[in-house]
Amino acid sequence: MKTADLSDFRAAVEPRRYVRIEYLTDLNEFIKTDAMVLNVSSENGFDTLNLADGQHISLDRVISIAGRLSPLYPGYANFSCDC
Repeated sequence: MKTADLSDFRAAVEPRRYVRIEYLTDLNEFIKTDAMVLNVSSENGFDTLNLADGQHISLDRVISIAGRLSPLYPGYANFSCDC
């Protein structure tokens, strides 16, 4: 997803904050993790979430950060459980 489509979601990401992140891997595996966000970088019009543990997650694969749902997954909250 291009940068402009996720601008509000990108702006909500607070650097140097420890948050819960839910995302899908390249194999569409659901991952839920708690991590410190270093920053969001943009390269060739695509955003990447950079974590303190060295992971780089494409922002278009992130479902939620700190409870804020991505606009790419609007109905996801209705089908998930925080077990």
